[in-house]
Amino acid sequence: MTSLFFWQQWNRSQRFLYLTSLGLLKLGLITLLFFHFRGLENTVQWQVLSELDEVPVQLDSLQLATGGLQSTVDSSQSIVNSSQSSIGRVQPDSNGQSTIDNRKSKIENQSTIPLLGKAYLLKEQFVPVQIDVPSWLAWGYLGFVLAGLVLLLSAVSALPRWWYLGAMGAFIGFLAGSHLEILELFGSDKAFGFGITILVLGGVSYYLHAFREDVSMEKRLFIFAGLVGILAISLPFFTKIPLVALTVTSYSLLPVIVLAVVFVGWLSVEIIAGFVYVVTNPRTGFGKNSLVNFLFLAGLYLFSILLLYMKITRQTENNFWFVSPFVLYAVSAVLGVWCFAKRTESYLPFREIGAWLYVGFGLITTAAMAFVLFTQNNSLIEVFEDAVVYSQLAIGTIFTGYIALNFWPIFKQGKAVYKIIYKPMRILQSQAWLIGGMGVVALLALNRFFTIDQARAGHYNALGDLHAATKEYIVAEQYYQIAIDLDYQNHKSGFALASLALTQGDRMAAGAYFQQALHKDPSPQAYAGLSQALLNENLFFDAIFNLRKGIQAFPNNGELQNNLGYLYTWTTIADSAYYYFEAARQSIQNPEVPETNLLAFWGKALTFSDAKNPTSSLGLTKADFKETYLLKTQSTTLSHEANRLAVAQLIGEKTDANQVNPGLSKDSALSVNNFAYLYNYGQYTRDSSMAPLFHKLVNTGTNGNFYHELQLAEAYSEYGRDKIAALDILASQTVADTSQKVALARQTLQYWLLKENSTKSAIGPLKIETDFVNALGQHPLDISLLQQTVNFFSRQKKPKVAYQSLLNALRFRRDSPELQKLYILQCLHLRLTEFAEDGLRDLFSITADADYQAFLKTYQAQRALIEKERKNFR
Repeated sequence: MTSLFFWQQWNRSQRFLYLTSLGLLKLGLITLLFFHFRGLENTVQWQVLSELDEVPVQLDSLQLATGGLQSTVDSSQSIVNSSQSSIGRVQPDSNGQSTIDNRKSKIENQSTIPLLGKAYLLKEQFVPVQIDVPSWLAWGYLGFVLAGLVLLLSAVSALPRWWYLGAMGAFIGFLAGSHLEILELFGSDKAFGFGITILVLGGVSYYLHAFREDVSMEKRLFIFAGLVGILAISLPFFTKIPLVALTVTSYSLLPVIVLAVVFVGWLSVEIIAGFVYVVTNPRTGFGKNSLVNFLFLAGLYLFSILLLYMKITRQTENNFWFVSPFVLYAVSAVLGVWCFAKRTESYLPFREIGAWLYVGFGLITTAAMAFVLFTQNNSLIEVFEDAVVYSQLAIGTIFTGYIALNFWPIFKQGKAVYKIIYKPMRILQSQAWLIGGMGVVALLALNRFFTIDQARAGHYNALGDLHAATKEYIVAEQYYQIAIDLDYQNHKSGFALASLALTQGDRMAAGAYFQQALHKDPSPQAYAGLSQALLNENLFFDAIFNLRKGIQAFPNNGELQNNLGYLYTWTTIADSAYYYFEAARQSIQNPEVPETNLLAFWGKALTFSDAKNPTSSLGLTKADFKETYLLKTQSTTLSHEANRLAVAQLIGEKTDANQVNPGLSKDSALSVNNFAYLYNYGQYTRDSSMAPLFHKLVNTGTNGNFYHELQLAEAYSEYGRDKIAALDILASQTVADTSQKVALARQTLQYWLLKENSTKSAIGPLKIETDFVNALGQHPLDISLLQQTVNFFSRQKKPKVAYQSLLNALRFRRDSPELQKLYILQCLHLRLTEFAEDGLRDLFSITADADYQAFLKTYQAQRALIEKERKNFR
C-alpha cells in the first residue's frame, strides 16, 4: 500500500462498504474505551438514600402590649375552646394544659409571642445498586458480532478450497459452542437453531464457493447480510424465551471469546512493526542509527509490557505508570488496518478477501471486549488482559529478534525496512510465530493455566447476569457461585451475590460477599456496600473503619467521603463530619449530595443559636455559615433545595426559593425527598397556589406517614388566601386527634386566633362584591368588616352570603358579644328564629346583664315584626 488512504483506489461500491465497516470498527473502539474509562459505573449505579430530620424554626411573631397580654392569651384560649359546638372541643396536651397555657407564667413580662414551627432536613448517603444488563447492550453487541460474521462469511466463501474447508469447520464449531438450542425454537429443546443456521448460511456459502466464484465481494456481502438479517429477525418469533438477545449473548459468549483471543494474538506484533516504520521511514527515520533506535524503542516498550505482566499477575504492587491492555489493543487494531495487507500479501489477496477478514475479526473482538467491560465481568476482563499482555510480551519479544536478525544489514544502510519487514532473509515468520506461541503457552503454564478457569468463570458470570435479569435469583446465585469456585474472589461474582442477597433481604450474607469482592479487585462501590451492610447490622464502628479503609484505597472518591461524613454526624466528632463533607464536595463530580449534607450539618449546628446564645453547641455561628455561601447556591434537586430553605428559615435569612418539579408518582405517594421539599417550600413561600396539591396529598390515602404534617402545610397555604379554611383545617385536625402528634397544629391554631383577635385590620375601601369576598378571606373575624358585609349584602339582597360569613366567624369567636348580636339579627332577617333563640341564650352567657337587656329590646322588636308578618301572611 503506497497511500494512507489506500481504499481510494477501489471502485465506489467496495470503497463505500469498506469505509462503512471501518466506521463500525471505529465506533466499537470508541465505545470500548468509553466503557473501560467508566469501569464499574457501567453496571453499578450510585443511588442516594435519604434520611429525614427536623429542626425548630420561628415562623412569625406577634407584638402585644405587656399590660394586656395575659387577658389576650386567656381570650385566645377561650376562643379555641368555644368552637366546640361547631367543630368539637380543642383538647389539652397530655400534661393537661395547652401550649399557650404552659407559657402563661413565662410571658407575663414579654411583649412578643413567637409562632414556632419546624422545618425538615435531609441527610443523604450513597448506596451502590447493581443494575440488570440493559437490552440495548445485548442487541448492540449482537449487531456488531453479526456484522463481523457477515464480513467473515463473505470473505471465507472466496477462500481457496482447503482454507475454505478449515474456516467452515471453525464456523461450525463456533455455532455448536453458541448453544442455539437454548432458543427452544418451535417449543422444542432440539438443536433447530443450529440446524437452520448451518443449512442456510453454510449452504449458501458452499454454493458461492464451489459454483459461483464469479460473484463479486460486494454481492457476497449483500447476500450474507440479507440472510443473517432474516435469521436474526425471524428466529425470535419462533421462541418464547424472554430476553432473546441477552440469552443468545450469554450462551454464545465463550466461542466469541475464543475468536477474540486469536485475533488479539494476531495483533501482538503491530506496535513493534510500527516502531520499524517510525525509525526507517525517510520522513521520520534515523538513517544508519535506525537499528539502535529500534532496539531502544522496542526494548523500552517490552520492558513496560513486562511490568504490566507483573502487575496483572500480582507479582508487584508498585504504582508504575501502566498503559491499559485495552488501550494497547485499540492501538494495535488501528495499526493493523494498514499492516494486514503486508503480512498476508504472499498468500491472501487483501482487497478481495483480507480486508474483510480483518474488519470482521475486529468487529467481533471489539464487541466482545466492550460487552465484558460494560458488565464488569472481571474474569473475562482478565482473560483479555492476559491475551494482550502474554502475546505482546512473548510474541513481541520474538518478533523483535526476528526483525533484528533478519534485517540488521539493511538497518545499517538506512533503508526503509518497514517495506520488507514480512519478507525474511534468515528466520521465517512461521518460525517466529511458533516460538512466540510456545512462549505464550509457557506464560500460561507459569500461572497454572488459570486463564482458562477465568474464561469459564466469566461465562458463568454472564449466565448469572442473564438469570438475574429474568428474576430467577436462585439460578443466578448458583451460576455466580460456580464462577467464584473457578475464580475465587473475583469482584463480579462477589458483588453480584451481595446484590442478590440484598434483594432477598439477607443482609448478613450481603456483607460477607461484599467483603469477598474487596479481596482481589477492591472498588469504592464494594466498600460502600459493605459499610451499609455493617450499618444495617448495627456494627456502627465497623462501618466507619471500613469506610476509612476505603478512602485509603481510593483517596479521591467523593461517595465514600460523603458516606463517612454521614456516619460521623451520628457521633460527637462534628469537625470530622464537616471535613469529609467538604472533601466530598471538592472531589465528587456532582457536589449536590455533599452540599445537601453540609446544609443539614449547619442546620443541626445552628439549631440552638439565637440572639441570647449566638454560638451553637459546636462553637459555630450564623456568621460562619454565611461565609460558606451555601444559602445562595440554588439547585434543581429536591433534597438540596429542601435543606437550603430549612436553614434559611432557621437563621431568619431571605433567599430566593427555587421551584423544583417534585416528580410525584402516579399514586401521589411521597418519598422523604418529595415531602421535605414541598413542606419547606410551602411553609417558606406561603404559596397559596400549593393548597390544592397539599389537599390532594392529604386525601390520596398513600401518605399516612406525613398525614398531620401535610394538613399543617395545607393550612399554611390556605392562610394566605382564605383564613377560615386554614383555621378549619387545623381545628378539625386537633379535634380528630388528641395526641402529641397534633401539638404543633394546636399551637398554630391558637397563635392565629390570638393574632386575629389582637391585631387591627387594615382594610381598604370596599365597593363591590369581590372586594368584600377578598377582605373576608384576609380578615374573617373583624367585627367592623362583618358589620359592613351584612349591610352590603342586605342591600344586594344576598342575606345568605352575609349569614355564612357570620357563621364562619362565630365558629372561632363565639365569645364575642358583638359578633353574636350580628348573628342573631341576621338569623331573624332570614327568619331562622330557632337559631336566633339559640344565639340569644349564648349571648346571655358571654355578656353583661345590662348589655343583654339592652339588646333584648331590639331582639323582641324584630321578633314582633316577624310574628306580625306571619299573621298577615295567613
